[in-house]
Amino acid sequence: MKLKNHWVIAMIISSLVLIAAVCVEAADETITDSINDVSTIDYVTGETTVITSSPDIDVKNLDIIEATYTKQNTLITLTLQVRGVIENRGQFIDPYSSADILDYNAVEYGFDLSTSAEDYTLSYCNKSGQLTIGSEQINLTSSDFSVNGNTLSMFFTESSANETYTSLSATTTFIKANLSSIDSGFTYLSDIAPNPPLAVTEAFAYDTGAVGETIQFNATVEPMTGQPPYSYHWDFGDHTTSTELNPTHSYEKAGTFTYNFTVTDNSGATASETGSIVITQEGGGGSGPWSTQMILFIVILAVIIAVGIVVIVWIIRR
Repeated sequence: MKLKNHWVIAMIISSLVLIAAVCVEAADETITDSINDVSTIDYVTGETTVITSSPDIDVKNLDIIEATYTKQNTLITLTLQVRGVIENRGQFIDPYSSADILDYNAVEYGFDLSTSAEDYTLSYCNKSGQLTIGSEQINLTSSDFSVNGNTLSMFFTESSANETYTSLSATTTFIKANLSSIDSGFTYLSDIAPNPPLAVTEAFAYDTGAVGETIQFNATVEPMTGQPPYSYHWDFGDHTTSTELNPTHSYEKAGTFTYNFTVTDNSGATASETGSIVITQEGGGGSGPWSTQMILFIVILAVIIAVGIVVIVWIIRR
């Protein structure tokens, strides 16, 4: 009798496990992310710095753990899980509103999903949602998203029934700025999952220089690529090196020198860029024409400063 009872109990437990397995829908795709990798970017120097605490926000509310993609017929469910909680603060920025630009304090969570037919961008900010398909932007209703503690879920229907999954990325962003006062400061924090491959945008100096002249070297690492924090290494081609991102250097003899910049991220991945400079006994880059790369760098920097927070948010959300 005892044996029969044990068999019945085992059958009941097995049935319950089977039912639970059927009822729980597994994600079609899951993206995991390293923790403690929320970062900020200095848009003047190009430095990316990992931030573990901030007086303006609980950084755990931005630190992505994982994101998932699930498809049932044409209904897509995207989820984003953070270490803290999904924070409701602020509103979507309106680039046409001077009030938004002058005084902005918001947390935004988003997804970029690519399928065989479309590119979808979904954004959530303080109980509001937006879906962008191509150039069309759609305001979502409260039934199109849900928040449960540290998990955000967003739902939408694909444009066509036969689309297949291509890629997914998730982003968290916090921006606090008050441009009406110089002393108000600017705070920008973000996390991306998965982190794009580590990449160098460019590394450059003047095309020419003179012996003994102080020459500025500049490098730009693609923001939020790889796994920050980064370490830097310049080889100036004359058996001297530097570990700064934007160092200065002077050559002690004339010649053509090939320099190399290498960035290494926290996982050990590397990316490099190489250039050359002609050093003469007299004259040089200080009074001669600037390189195309240097002019491009200055123009980009000027545009970022002039346009300000609108450009930054546009880049983040696209």
